[in-house]
Amino acid sequence: MSLAEKHRVTLIAIGNESGNIHGVEVIALSKPRNRMFRLLFTTFKVFWEAKKQQADVYHFHDPELIPYALLLKSQGKQVVFDIHENITESMKAKKWLPVKWFFIYVYLLFDKLAARYFHLILAEDAYRAVYSRRYPNKQLTIVRNFAPTRMLLPFRQHQRSQLPMHIFYMGSLDELYCIEPMLHAIFLLKEKGYKPLLKMVGWLSSDVKTRIGKLPYFNQIQENLAFYGYQDISVGYSFSLDCSMGFSFVSNNVNVRESLPRKMFEYMQIGLPVISSGYETYRSLVEANRIGVCIDSCTGENIADAAIKLMQDKKGLDRLVLNNIKAATDIYNWEKESSILIDFYDNLIKK
Repeated sequence: MSLAEKHRVTLIAIGNESGNIHGVEVIALSKPRNRMFRLLFTTFKVFWEAKKQQADVYHFHDPELIPYALLLKSQGKQVVFDIHENITESMKAKKWLPVKWFFIYVYLLFDKLAARYFHLILAEDAYRAVYSRRYPNKQLTIVRNFAPTRMLLPFRQHQRSQLPMHIFYMGSLDELYCIEPMLHAIFLLKEKGYKPLLKMVGWLSSDVKTRIGKLPYFNQIQENLAFYGYQDISVGYSFSLDCSMGFSFVSNNVNVRESLPRKMFEYMQIGLPVISSGYETYRSLVEANRIGVCIDSCTGENIADAAIKLMQDKKGLDRLVLNNIKAATDIYNWEKESSILIDFYDNLIKK
């Protein structure tokens, strides 16, 4: 949307609605029936639709599109590879992927080609070390995925100390993001006499739903849980208005523990103090800006203790609220960060 203010932008992706949306021409492709169909057919369809655009620049981030991006590059097009995760570590974590070492080896071969022929944008400072080590002479551009102020301003609160122990979470609901420790914390808080309500916005798979339903304490906390499913951001954050804090945790997986989720910056925008993981990437944001509490390990006991600490210090909670808003206003907002992307494109098109 930021680029569309200066350039003609077309987005080709899986989706339900085609047309001009917020100034961007959207070409929506049908959802593939399975992963193999996506790999063999959907990627080609993306390439075919992209080729028809006759664009000056092609910007992509799915690694399976690298072969097609090389074809576009061979036709004299400028190509940008947008890397928003540690892909090799992400592949290691995919339980459905067979013979992982083979696919990682193949990816790294394509990654080497991408580094040679494409412009690289990294969505996280932590990835700079990985790519600088692999390709020491490659120029890298960091464009961090901060949240837009304008979109989230309607959900901003300047005080939360008088709100009940309602806790907000938006994101994936699975073991990678510590769903079970979060639920265990709710059980422990209830046992200690509190009345927590964990409001969760995000996709819940049938497997995870079955697994958490078998937790020995699940029936005792059902009334303390609210599952809203996957929602548009403007709907999802409406559920945060009466919340006193937010959760943001990750498991001990390299890909996620070295990446800050977008929700951290969204919580900042709305003034929502966070209880988060204690990995260095998280501490460097949370503690430096004094926007919440980091826990040493993601256990129900640690999460519950941190929640109690926040609720018992009313003045401290409101200070965290204001610190979040200040950090979002001064540094961590898309309005400022987008200028890096716009300058990158201006320089690219001049070449």
